[in-house]
Amino acid sequence: MSIPSISPAGAHRAHGADAASRQQGTLPAPQDVSFAVLDGADPEERRRWAEAWQRAGQRDLFTHPDFVEAEARDGEQPMCAVMAFPDGTEIYYAFIVRPITHDAAGNVLDEELRDLYTPLVYGGPLSVATPAQVDEFWAAMREWAHEQRIVSEIIRFTPVERHRLPYPGTLREQAPHIVVDLDGFSEEDVVAALRKSVRRSYRKALEGGMTLRVVRDESGIEDFLPIHAETMHRREAQQRFHVGEDFLRMIHRAVPGQVAYVFADEDGVPLSAEMVILRDDSSVAYIAGTLTEALRGNATTLAAVGALLVAREAGSREHVLTGGITNTADDSLLHFKRGFTRDGDRAYFTGEQVFLPEVYERLCAPAQERRAESTFFPSYRSAPPRTDGPAGPGPSGESPGDREDDRR
Repeated sequence: MSIPSISPAGAHRAHGADAASRQQGTLPAPQDVSFAVLDGADPEERRRWAEAWQRAGQRDLFTHPDFVEAEARDGEQPMCAVMAFPDGTEIYYAFIVRPITHDAAGNVLDEELRDLYTPLVYGGPLSVATPAQVDEFWAAMREWAHEQRIVSEIIRFTPVERHRLPYPGTLREQAPHIVVDLDGFSEEDVVAALRKSVRRSYRKALEGGMTLRVVRDESGIEDFLPIHAETMHRREAQQRFHVGEDFLRMIHRAVPGQVAYVFADEDGVPLSAEMVILRDDSSVAYIAGTLTEALRGNATTLAAVGALLVAREAGSREHVLTGGITNTADDSLLHFKRGFTRDGDRAYFTGEQVFLPEVYERLCAPAQERRAESTFFPSYRSAPPRTDGPAGPGPSGESPGDREDDRR
């Protein structure tokens, strides 16, 4: 079922751009505030979504319509809300709408309800809007959600504070994510900021004959995929975290020139790899992996340090290493990532907002005991799988931050 976009009272949908403005990806200055929710399944609205992404100006892969569509599962809808103000400011928010088919006990629903979420890795509205404009945006979103029977939303916010807008819902702090400060750093500064053990491993790798190789186009996929596949199988990662050639080529098309594969090679053989995604003046270590036979060596460290150097060279003020495999502060992968900076822990929040409180409580009511013992949100999706279909996307007890780094 297609969800129509609507305008809140007193606002106008932004259909009024002339052909020239549309071709250039710009909109004329509105005479009033306009709000639209664009459906990625509609060709015209998809085009407007792509134009709005360009205007957002941050080159953020994780909110690009192609990426959001690729992350949506069967029955889910990639969508984008755009609000334009008379001063030319816009707020851009991409998300996925999914049907709610069961309550918290796994009972099948006989009514049409939905909720929304932002795909991995990070999401949330993009803008340079004022707090008052952000408030107006969320008021419009709440009205739209009520009209469309959207029960709740969950957002995975970036740990880069300057990229987060004010949020009217609950901010739940999860285990920290690691951010490496690169602002004003030279290559020597990057290496000097490594913890002693990591710096030693990096130098041993180079002294032992390993080399760094950087590939900035799609040709890097050929060497990257076997390392990724072996890493996923070794970690017993959920199938949805495995990526394939088509997915990686989609990323290159969506953000051309913003992808770099950093390989640690030995005798011409790639042993470890980091896939770096650039956006404006920051970057993310998106996917990484190491061949099993190379785990006891220094290839993983060499590739990760190489990714930092690539990010610095590209002008990143900070390089985000994300978090661990599990949403815990003592996670082994999180501990490893802490070695690449002296002070990298940053607050990582999920944003939780309930649009239909009475409906939310009704969906959660059949499993109040489990709800009291867990911070899982939305609580009605924490039910264990059933033979007639799961109530939620993952196993019971898996929190919003859990297993988010299975791609690494």
